Formats: sequence, structure tokens, C-alpha cells
Amino acid sequence: MLILAIGINISIAHAQASAPASTHKDWEAHVYNEGANRQCFITSTPKTLKGDYDRNNRDETRVYLTHRANFRDEISVFAGYRYRANSEVVFDIDGKKFKLYIDGSYAWGFENQGPAIIKAMKRGHKLTVTGISSRGNTTIDIYSLSGFTAAYAAIGKLCPK
Repeated sequence: MLILAIGINISIAHAQASAPASTHKDWEAHVYNEGANRQCFITSTPKTLKGDYDRNNRDETRVYLTHRANFRDEISVFAGYRYRANSEVVFDIDGKKFKLYIDGSYAWGFENQGPAIIKAMKRGHKLTVTGISSRGNTTIDIYSLSGFTAAYAAIGKLCPK
């Protein structure tokens, strides 16, 4: 898990500080590193943030899908706050729901969920991510899936198998 968290921390910093390799409507495709350490990921920020909490207590939140040398289609969310211990994150794609597990400020899709989540995201219009902060506040982040399919295809070309 630590390796995944380090990879996402790098992805977050890279997504915030660098220009994307390509932009596809509401999604960006990024490349980080070269050779065996090369990572490609797509990311998006929410269009709408809902919940009764102080926005100043929350960092930027993002959804990611990452390809690495030995792992593809890694689904993750950076919440911008610490999740409540022993909680789950609900990933709702046009009414089709998936539960993600948490680790600190991150939520991760289970490995066996990847194909179903990606299929739903390709066909979907809206992704709603619901989580509970360590302070007990419920957050509801709504993402557009416009451009997801094109961005996903772009990282497939940037980081082929």
C-alpha cells in the first residue's frame, strides 16, 4: 500500500505542477518519469462540491486512473482531507455504485473492480464520490465523465502494455 500511496502523491504533485500531456474535455492525461518507472494517469477535479463543511479545511480533491509498469487501471481518489477510520467511499456512476477502501486521505478501488468501474465510466455521464471525513463530515463530490474515454485511450498509447 505504501508504494501505491507514494505513486499517488507523486501523481498529485505532478498533476498540480505540470502541464498535461493532453486534455480531453474534463479530463487530463499525464506522464511521469521514463523507462521502467514511467507512470501514466488521467485525472479530473469535481465540478460540484457538496456537504456541510468548511471549504478552507480541505485541499484540492481529484480522481485518478493510473497505469504503471506492473499494474494498470488503478482507480483512486485523493479527498483533500483524512477519511474517517473504518469508513468506505462510495463511487456512484450514474446510479451504479462501487465501494472503495480508504487509507488516510486516499480511497482505492479493489483490483477486481477495475474493469467494471472503467466500463461504467466510459458509458457514464456523472461520477459522484461520497466520503466521510475524520471530523464526521459527509462530502459529496460530483465529477463530469465528459472526455474520460478519450483520456483513457490517450494513456493507453502513452504507456502501452
